Amino acid sequence: MKQPTINAKARTEGGSAASGRLRRQGLVPAIAYGKSKEPTQLCVDSSELRVALKEIGNSAPIVKVKEGSSAARTSIIQEVQRHPITDKYLHVDFREVADDEVVVLDVPVHSHGEAWGVRNESGTLECVAHTVSIRSLPKNIPDFIECDVTDLKVGDLIHIKELPELDGVEYMDHAEQPVFTVIK
Repeated sequence: MKQPTINAKARTEGGSAASGRLRRQGLVPAIAYGKSKEPTQLCVDSSELRVALKEIGNSAPIVKVKEGSSAARTSIIQEVQRHPITDKYLHVDFREVADDEVVVLDVPVHSHGEAWGVRNESGTLECVAHTVSIRSLPKNIPDFIECDVTDLKVGDLIHIKELPELDGVEYMDHAEQPVFTVIK
């Protein structure tokens, strides 16, 4: 699993004026919180955040947040706010998780192979659910869930219950929810 490290600094000032000053310096205001942790106001370098998000890509948003000289902590990027016009980062929320804490999050689903219905029946593979909700320990969280679609014919579906079983991972969505189908 990819877990890039993001260096963060504590910040003392809050509010929109202080956040604006940080953004002008190339920093992004952030907050880190968790079950056994009081919320902490942080700031991260904008270019470092961009590189980390690019490295994560279409995978589970798990990162290590290193604040000063303390040890890096496993965190989930809960939310990234961006400016609607300039697309610059405005704010980031990090949810810290302990190594023994069970977490629920959405993980991307990727198809593998070319569906029989696409190859032989002029169908189109449709991804009905781009993500699925899972429950797992942080060490067992997959980057993504890969599903083989080579046997799908036009009108066939792959449901949540047909996704591959992964050690330590429980699917939280309804078992009959479709994930992939081939349509004409």
